[in-house]
Amino acid sequence: MSNNTAYSSRLSNALLSMALIIAAAYLLQDLLILLSFALVLSLLLLPASKWMEAKGFPRALSIFIAILLTFALISSLLFVAGMQIMEFSSEFPLFAKKAEKWISSLQSFISANFNISRRKQMLELSNELMALLKNSGVIISTTFSTALHTVTALILVPVFTFFFLFYRDFFESFLQKVFPKTEAQVLTKVMEKTGSVVQGYLVGLLVVMLIVGVLNSVGFWWIGVEYPVFFGFLTGVLLLIPYIGIWMGALLPILLSLVTLSPSHALAVVAWVAAAQFIEANFITPLVVGSKVSMNPMVAMLALLCGELLWGIPGLILALPLTAVMKVIFDSIPNLAPYGFLLGEAPARTTKSTKETKAP
Repeated sequence: MSNNTAYSSRLSNALLSMALIIAAAYLLQDLLILLSFALVLSLLLLPASKWMEAKGFPRALSIFIAILLTFALISSLLFVAGMQIMEFSSEFPLFAKKAEKWISSLQSFISANFNISRRKQMLELSNELMALLKNSGVIISTTFSTALHTVTALILVPVFTFFFLFYRDFFESFLQKVFPKTEAQVLTKVMEKTGSVVQGYLVGLLVVMLIVGVLNSVGFWWIGVEYPVFFGFLTGVLLLIPYIGIWMGALLPILLSLVTLSPSHALAVVAWVAAAQFIEANFITPLVVGSKVSMNPMVAMLALLCGELLWGIPGLILALPLTAVMKVIFDSIPNLAPYGFLLGEAPARTTKSTKETKAP
């Protein structure tokens, strides 16, 4: 009876702890998202910071240079993207005229085949626009809030990244005090492995984004989509958002092909992106990233769903690296090792062929 009581107590404590963690993750999401991005970025920049420190640079200067170079690279990419967007917007009146012709032909098709007059179509469209205008205040406030959060993140993420890197020895001492029974070498090994897993995942993801960007750029150019390189690499960059990101990036070239070229060209873009996603998910990502993060597909899907439910789009981006970190920690703690095994890849099934022999 005492064993059952102890088991029930442990189970209730575990469920209560899990509920509290989920509640805290949801209620403190703004702060935790910033800290999570800063932690992932600090793990990515740690080798560069250590290398500069080994060359004689002070730690603060090494971290500052690493962060500065990272954001200079990101700013350069955003500048190139901005130039492409400006060039695209300069031709927007031409696209608008083509869109008007396409909508007019679509209205004629609907009127001829579904017996819905143009006047009724315009009335329905105006009703939808009025409903949209009624909600314009909510849309504007949401957009403003999102922009404010983005600016705040751009300011605070580098600051927290600097602190994580500068005080890393202090945080290591803190963990040794929290887990006094754990040997210092084991704790150091866990932190090093955590860093290498996150670094491997992020570098692998960058390689996958580059490959998919080139692949889609070639496909869009072959189909005849305008600005193929811009749209191709847009689909690659949006792979940061697993599964749906590539289609978010493909939406513009699909619509552009539908308006400026033909429905068959739009279908060709859809088919090409679908093929590129299939190749990426089944061959490129397992080959490039799979060796860095050993996680079974079901756990990855559940992690993405939980991340989106808790933190939205940032949760989708952070779900896989944070789950990989959890797996490293679970694997290193004997009591939690079964959970690390559950997060990992399932062992290959082996079939044993047995021959039955009959006695004479």
